[in-house]
Amino acid sequence: MEKLIRDLRYAGRSLVRSKGYPAAVIMTLSACIAVNVAIFAIVNAVLLRPLPVPQAQDIVLMANRYPKAGVGELNTSSPGDYYDRMENVPALAEQAEFRFVNQTIDINGAAERVTGMTATPSLFSLLQVKPLLGRFFTSAEGEVGAQQEVILSYGLWQQLYGSDPAAVGGELRLSGRPFTVVGVMPRSFVFINPEVQLWIPTAFTAQEKTVHHSNNWYDIGRLRAGATMQQVQAQIDALNAANLEKFPEMKEVLVNAGFHTVVEPLEDMVVKDVRSILRLLWAGSVFVLLIGVLNVANLALARLSLRRKEFATRLALGAGRAQLMRQLMMENLLLAAASVVGGVMLGAILLRIVAATGLNHFPRAYEVKVDDEVVVVAVLLALGASALISSLSLVGLSRTGFQNVLRDDERTGTAGNSRAVRRGLVVAQIGFAFSLLVGAGVLLASFRELLRVNPGFRTAGILTASVSAPESRYGDAGQLNGLMSRSLDAIRKLPGVRSAGATTTIPLGGSYDDSVILAEGYVMKPAESVVSPLRISVTPGYLETMGISLLSGRYFLESDDRNRPPAIIVDEKLAQRFWGHRNPVGLRMYEPDPRNLRETGRNTLWYRVVGVVRSVRLEDLSGKGNPEGAYYFPFAQNTSNNYTIAVRAAVDSAAVAQSVRSVITALDPELPLFDLRTMGEREELSLSSRRTSMLLALAFGLLALFLAAVGIYGVLSYLVAQRRREIGIRVALGSTRGRIVKLILREGFRLVGIGLILGVIGSISLRTIIASEIYGVGSLDPLVMGSVAIVFGLISLAACMLPARRALQVDPAIVLSEQ
Repeated sequence: MEKLIRDLRYAGRSLVRSKGYPAAVIMTLSACIAVNVAIFAIVNAVLLRPLPVPQAQDIVLMANRYPKAGVGELNTSSPGDYYDRMENVPALAEQAEFRFVNQTIDINGAAERVTGMTATPSLFSLLQVKPLLGRFFTSAEGEVGAQQEVILSYGLWQQLYGSDPAAVGGELRLSGRPFTVVGVMPRSFVFINPEVQLWIPTAFTAQEKTVHHSNNWYDIGRLRAGATMQQVQAQIDALNAANLEKFPEMKEVLVNAGFHTVVEPLEDMVVKDVRSILRLLWAGSVFVLLIGVLNVANLALARLSLRRKEFATRLALGAGRAQLMRQLMMENLLLAAASVVGGVMLGAILLRIVAATGLNHFPRAYEVKVDDEVVVVAVLLALGASALISSLSLVGLSRTGFQNVLRDDERTGTAGNSRAVRRGLVVAQIGFAFSLLVGAGVLLASFRELLRVNPGFRTAGILTASVSAPESRYGDAGQLNGLMSRSLDAIRKLPGVRSAGATTTIPLGGSYDDSVILAEGYVMKPAESVVSPLRISVTPGYLETMGISLLSGRYFLESDDRNRPPAIIVDEKLAQRFWGHRNPVGLRMYEPDPRNLRETGRNTLWYRVVGVVRSVRLEDLSGKGNPEGAYYFPFAQNTSNNYTIAVRAAVDSAAVAQSVRSVITALDPELPLFDLRTMGEREELSLSSRRTSMLLALAFGLLALFLAAVGIYGVLSYLVAQRRREIGIRVALGSTRGRIVKLILREGFRLVGIGLILGVIGSISLRTIIASEIYGVGSLDPLVMGSVAIVFGLISLAACMLPARRALQVDPAIVLSEQ
């Protein structure tokens, strides 16, 4: 221990004497470690850390998929699937179904909307959690008519009851219905959605228990001891095959739609949308660290060259090479320790900056923090960096011949080995940096293309606000239509309001419903799949308010009510799908019976097409969400308790928002408005995760570019210092200033050229990762790659010119007179 302390003290004194070297190393490594701290904190919370329930890795999600029907990757199943799987999938010990619901609750005298979850009573036993107070639901409370109990989150319990244990057993009114509080969850309990504040039991009727392919429930299960996910998949595949034979009238349609069930870890559902981009950013942060380490290694080798005389003297006085090597390792450990402190502090600051750019829209963002695991990773990264730098330094030390150093410190053949190693390190830096910048450039170009997209609807001057009307007071279509009519009439009379309407699906709102629809007389080709476009109800005035263009026919009118024949408006995608270039106005469509999709009869409900509108990017600005288009019903003919009001105003949206809230409160004080946002804000939110990823990638690329430029400058400066005598001789023999500059630039651009070739190869290897995250550009877009190459050329030129200028200042008379 005494020897170790002595070595550390000596290493510390040596670093202090080195002036700028320790500061350069600590700043470089701290910046690179900070990047890794911030990204690992995100990756650890989102991708690596299991869900906060016991043995989360044993919980699987079962999701029905219909890829040929134009339906996105559903994560849901039907009640009939749940009951079938309970009996026919023995590899699962327990199963549960759940979905999210909105509830209205009185908080401090004001009606507020809270997010809840309705679930089968088996959910909590499946999750293997215990309540803080009270109990969970019993199986009897999951029967129709008996589900009048509620379990509160810790936060809602505090808000409503001030942490009073007597809350258990008390009554709470949710959306106008009485519920009995039977339990309170622990403070730490979060499942899937951190906004869920209460749980109520769900119950299925006998008819609902037989419904298949009406997918609006999450179906999860816990693996039985010793069972595997592959066994669950095989058992569900066998069950699906048996059901196809059991219902032959649906077999052909389902087979043509590509129906199958995917069994995957529940964690995958939470993170699948961000997994690839986070892995890309994680790899980018590691690249940045590698570039920084290579840069520091270059500095270390340059410093080692300058210390050759010192080491030769110490060897001559009796010191061993092992002692010198130990000293270098101690110096690097001290620098690594200082870099960890700086890196963790900078990483925490960077994480706050990232949070401000939209990190909260990543899944599990509430768990992101700089904790012990992140600090441990920072320490390991610093130790790894120290080991790599030390190993390169030791290789340089072991190859250095010290016999002639005291006589001539610049004429040994070992200098060439050092220069070769340093050139190789710079080439690697350039390759890594180029790959990073190309990736960042592609993400930036993709983001720019998304901003240029015409979404098909108006964003400027549009305010939106959602309503969830409780079924206890608005249980039939007449009540809902009356509420809607009174609300819109009052809103349209507000000062500054130009128009208003309502819809069940607001663009970029996150809530969508799709359903199979067919056109009268349409003949399906062999093996052709049915399609399932988005199904939307809208009031008269909504499409006009949103600026959704009418291509033919008419918009909905106030007369399109329940006393008139059913009407429908289709978008251009759906019209093209069924009628090609024909005008479908006046023709009929129908939503088929799920048990026999192709048959029509006396009970078939026909919808007359009254208009065709422009297609709208409802789910995502990239247009990937609704490939088969959408169709619209008049709200009066297809009501819903959950809808969003859209208001087009000519005045400040904040003032209009308050007026709209006052209108709804005046009509029904227990009816809260929620999710008040302008369409511009919705557009911003839809792009927030892409923006955060793009900004991070761009920051990594710029940092890598800076480090690579520093590396080029360092190598060329060292080259000029080593070749001062040669340059002096060239000048003395008549070499011009232009030739001297050309000599240095040629050396620098040789390194850049080799590095760019390696960078192009690296970019090609990254294209499969980037491909799923980009829109409107190729993963190897030539414009992006050319732009990055030009930027590299300019930065490299600047990095080369400073050493070249120094070379021009070499005085041959002085150099040739040096001994």
